[in-house]
Amino acid sequence: MQQDFAREVLGRLPLAEAVLSVGRWVTDALFLDARFARQRGAGYEKVLSFGGVVQRIADALLEHRGSGRKSFTRAREKGQLEASVQAVYQKLGRVPLGLSEAWLAESPERVRPVYPAAATGVVPPSGQEFSVLVVDGKAIKRVAKRLKPLQGRKGGGLGGKAGVALELASGLAVALATHPAGESNEAALVPALVPQVRTRVASPRLWVADRQFCDLTQTAAFAAARDHFVVRYHAKTHFCPDPTRPAQHGEDPQGRVWVEEWGWVGGERAQHRRFVRRITLYRPGEERVIVLRDLLDAERYRANELLALYLARWGIERVFQQITEVFHLQALIGTTPPGTGFQLAFCLLLYNLLQVVRAYVATAQTRPPETISTELLFDAVQRQLVALTELVPPPAIEPLFEPLPSPASLCRRLTQLLGRVWTPRWLKAPAKKPKPQIARKAIRGNQTSVYRLLAAYRQRQQVVTPLIQ
Repeated sequence: MQQDFAREVLGRLPLAEAVLSVGRWVTDALFLDARFARQRGAGYEKVLSFGGVVQRIADALLEHRGSGRKSFTRAREKGQLEASVQAVYQKLGRVPLGLSEAWLAESPERVRPVYPAAATGVVPPSGQEFSVLVVDGKAIKRVAKRLKPLQGRKGGGLGGKAGVALELASGLAVALATHPAGESNEAALVPALVPQVRTRVASPRLWVADRQFCDLTQTAAFAAARDHFVVRYHAKTHFCPDPTRPAQHGEDPQGRVWVEEWGWVGGERAQHRRFVRRITLYRPGEERVIVLRDLLDAERYRANELLALYLARWGIERVFQQITEVFHLQALIGTTPPGTGFQLAFCLLLYNLLQVVRAYVATAQTRPPETISTELLFDAVQRQLVALTELVPPPAIEPLFEPLPSPASLCRRLTQLLGRVWTPRWLKAPAKKPKPQIARKAIRGNQTSVYRLLAAYRQRQQVVTPLIQ
């Protein structure tokens, strides 16, 4: 009787069933156990497994608006958590950063087989022969001051720094590289990020990045393995025009003037000196956009299309905004750099899962996925998940799902579920005239890396302990 009731409830909540189906596919127990076994470092599993931590954080982000305590306490009340609330926080704080990186990097391989090909985003013609990858850095901010070295300290806490690679066509986050110090340079993460992508994304690849990645070392890393790059120019990198190649002029679709030059970046004796094309787009009333690229054939790779590719880089900034506001990254559950890095990886994974759901909804409505609001869709998903967990106990939900579906059967089920859910409320509002920016309330004091504060605290403890003895 209970099972029939559970099946009836789940049948009335298609978004919840779709998200749980994709989530179970990506966070399969065997998959999680294999990742933990390979990347656990000094970690161990006893009362609380890595899969248990994943489930508790998923509940916090999907149902409790980022509140770890509510998720852990509720799980204990329902008998789903044997360990104490404090033990979950401690376990989260010790999750190795390498495990978070590997989990995110390998999860797109499980998402791709169920991602609808019809929902693939439009890439400008000059980039269609490449796997276009957008790279940017993200600092994890506003760490809660629960740890002793942070208590009473003014200013904000930085949980770490991350480099993220986004696949432009699918919109999926495909790789993550992290550093425990939030004040570290984003460009320093490129040597760890690029190899992850190259092992999982087919060549040829085209890297798109902002100006902080514009130096001879980073462009050489992007251009290795016969890859190419489109990077915004930074004045710190010397550009020497080729006097034998006259500059070209033109206009973009908005009527703005651009000037294109050929030349070298780097001095004559520089190790990674490179011949490139440089295009300068003049925007009245705004800062000029100057872009370097090593695609030298102007007929094959047109200036307007490469400019459009670079301007599409803004999509990764929207991803960071969405995982912060929609998936509650601003409400950090962990307080250590590994804990905050794990939550960032989890938010990016949730973003990928929701892109799959949004793609099926968009395909059924024959509209581009970018016209559907991720925030409004997630709000509907969240309400259905809460309704399901309130009405049906977890032991009754588990048997309703196929233990290990094939990609084809999962695709068919997602098509059935999401082909009949639609409301115009999910459409994004039409673009309006930008409102004047309101200055955000500044955090009093400096932004300090939690990693450095913890290291200094441990060093002081090591000095004080021998004196006491």
